[in-house]
Amino acid sequence: MAAFHTGGFFAQGKGSRMTERIRRAGRLQFCFCLQIMLALVNLQPLPAGAASLVEAIKDTKRSVVAIGTYQLLGQPPVRLLGTGFIVADGGYVITNAHVLPKELDAKNQESLQAFYGIEAQAKNYELDVVAEDEVHDLALLRIIGNTKLPALRLSGTMAPEGTRTAITGYPLGSLLGLYPITHEGIISAVKERSFAAYNQGELTAERVRRLRASFVVYQIDTNAYPGNSGSPLYDPETRKVLGVVQSVGVRDKTQKSAIEAPTGFTFAVPARFVSELLARNNLPGY
Repeated sequence: MAAFHTGGFFAQGKGSRMTERIRRAGRLQFCFCLQIMLALVNLQPLPAGAASLVEAIKDTKRSVVAIGTYQLLGQPPVRLLGTGFIVADGGYVITNAHVLPKELDAKNQESLQAFYGIEAQAKNYELDVVAEDEVHDLALLRIIGNTKLPALRLSGTMAPEGTRTAITGYPLGSLLGLYPITHEGIISAVKERSFAAYNQGELTAERVRRLRASFVVYQIDTNAYPGNSGSPLYDPETRKVLGVVQSVGVRDKTQKSAIEAPTGFTFAVPARFVSELLARNNLPGY
């Protein structure tokens, strides 16, 4: 009597050929399913957040400029000082007041300029200063001539902590050149702060009192570098400007420290102060 064991029937004769066919069909079915799964993965769009950031950067870069000076016989002829962005009707620029040079060498025709674009393709536009808000470290500049560039929209409300943000600017322009660079982060705190330490000049009692007056600013958990001052802080979803990058937390007040040992937190002036500056100069705020 033959002994019975599991699978004994398929261990010989036609059964073995049938088993091989079943196994082969199973392998083919597995491979087919795997191909479909891989194809579906490849067809999946970027996550909504990632896709919006890609488009937001593309749009925002069209409205961001490097702020600097130009002097034909200067060594070097171009000095990059910070970043700015286009507002109002496209003929105005917002940046930090501390980005502006203390004085221009008018004798040698040094001028304040906005550099727009990338490296060799960049164009430059002469600027003049319309107004400054030293308490909030803001400056409103005008593009001389009839040039109109794409303007950014300003947010009319304060953003809450946890809001996803991005900054686009020209950090370390003297080292990296004219390339707009974007960093992403979130608003980690909304807190009171004074910018008195960043403003210079003759200090009267009244000026000291005004500069020491604290106001609400954004703290962002992202790295920024020298040259990022004046960059727009914006919401990638709405594309609206939430604030203006003003300073970074550093271990000591040196440029070397800001470059080599960034702390990962940055401060920005809320956009409402930009709107107020524009309104005082009869320009649309939002």
